[in-house]
Amino acid sequence: MSPIQEIVNLAVQAYFQHYSTAEQSTLLATDPSLAAESSKDLMIKVLESARSLVNEEITKRTTDLKRRRNQVHASIYQLPHEIFAEILAIAGSATSNISKTLTLMRVSKYWCDTLTKHPHIRLRVDVAQRLEPEEMTIVRVLRGPIEIECLQEPSDLNGSLADLASLDPTRFQMLRWYYSPRTEALHSFFQKQNSNFIDLAVKGDTRPGISRRLELSPEGRCLRHVDLRNIALPWASPRLSQLQTLALEGLNRGEDPSVDDLYRILSLSPALRRIRLQYIQNAVQEDPLLPTIKEPLFLPVLRTLHFSGSTSNVILPLLRAPSCRVLSASVRVWAPSKSSDAILDLITSPMASQSTMFVKVQDTEGDLSVLLRSYLQKPWIALGEWGDRDTGISVRLIPLTVEGLRTLFDGLISRLQAARWRPDRLTLELDMPRDASGAQMVLPILCRFPLTFDTITYLSLMSQLPSTHSSALRLLEDGIPKLTRLETWTEPNVPCDTEEWANGIKAFLERRHPLHTQDTLNALQQLSRLSSIHVPNKVAKCLRRDPPATSLSMSELLKGAIY
Repeated sequence: MSPIQEIVNLAVQAYFQHYSTAEQSTLLATDPSLAAESSKDLMIKVLESARSLVNEEITKRTTDLKRRRNQVHASIYQLPHEIFAEILAIAGSATSNISKTLTLMRVSKYWCDTLTKHPHIRLRVDVAQRLEPEEMTIVRVLRGPIEIECLQEPSDLNGSLADLASLDPTRFQMLRWYYSPRTEALHSFFQKQNSNFIDLAVKGDTRPGISRRLELSPEGRCLRHVDLRNIALPWASPRLSQLQTLALEGLNRGEDPSVDDLYRILSLSPALRRIRLQYIQNAVQEDPLLPTIKEPLFLPVLRTLHFSGSTSNVILPLLRAPSCRVLSASVRVWAPSKSSDAILDLITSPMASQSTMFVKVQDTEGDLSVLLRSYLQKPWIALGEWGDRDTGISVRLIPLTVEGLRTLFDGLISRLQAARWRPDRLTLELDMPRDASGAQMVLPILCRFPLTFDTITYLSLMSQLPSTHSSALRLLEDGIPKLTRLETWTEPNVPCDTEEWANGIKAFLERRHPLHTQDTLNALQQLSRLSSIHVPNKVAKCLRRDPPATSLSMSELLKGAIY
């Protein structure tokens, strides 16, 4: 007999033995009090309590049975505990959102115990918006690292700092902070509690003349990710080593790291994956005849490199980064030299990963510059964003002479051939003064790209010198076997000789796609058929008025391809 059955029997058995029928109720009973109304109310209360106990027992047993069924038969519980724990850790840390983690903890006791015991559940504490007591309790219960964030004006900064003071400071791992005068207390807190931080993303005061600097505890963990904007660090700190990300921007002159500081930091961080150094303007020696006294910097896993400022002329030639896929820089190159060879080696890998390329040669007050770009966008990068973006390149090289340009292109093209570059779309631009005699010297050098790489299907030519189009097409008419789309253009409102331009295109088409004869059929089999030409409207009118003697249909070539 179960305990519940015993309770029921003890409560009602005596009554039903003596008073279960009308005849028995008139007999003299051994306990007349059982016939009273109050005794019946008591028995009803006992029975209702017994029913609650039964329901509670049923619920408990049902819950226990469901838990056992899940643990034995549910697929997720078939995983080893270590793997299941990592799945929950990833789910709990995906957004660093405490409420999401709390939802996971409420699924079951097993889930809750797994989460509270896992040492890597990442949580974010927003100083600007103080956490609710229940959420703060979860932060204290969990054991994983904590990200401190303050990206707007706080509503209760003192209260949030009091909450932080109640936590284990060894859990503080990341600080993401937009500095403002109202958050000065957070600066004081950081000065006392920064030895365990490994990720720093801080934007300082942008008002002119305001100098901001974060002091680092000399004894502490090495930093992993650093993103500083308008704020400096002690660049000689031993904690600036073993970095994976180094991003500096908007530092005041005198607060930015010296060349020696940068060299030391990079040499101590072989695992760097991302470098973004914007406008680092320390004065450096730029004499190419001086010997290089520093050893090369080998960064085997570096993937993203953005570098602007005069310091790049010294640091970039020292970098060896075979895995680089995103490159944005401006650097002066003295060709030929070991520095120029190193720069070309650095460019080759990200450029060879692109199928679309823009090559521009520009003459600025007698100095030639080369821009190599694969339409790399420069999106606004959020503070503390450590992820890698898509591949791309935007590099400006500044040779000194036409001969230097030729040597530079020779070296670059030979490296791209070795890397088996297979471009599909190529844009060539020549930006030189209208009276520049050097344009005819530079053009053959620039045209080496489409003549060397025979995978190009789309070619765009731009120049402010109309005669350049005709000259370029004469150089290219026997090359680019897979070309199907051709574009020639100039800046709007630039005066040009449309007849000369049209005659250049006519000569190109007549040479490349002549009227069919038996002698030309075999040659035509080696060339792809041109499907469209993009030209200014005035040039298109000239081509329609006096079409070339070609096997192609001019109406089809020019259809929908006029600007």
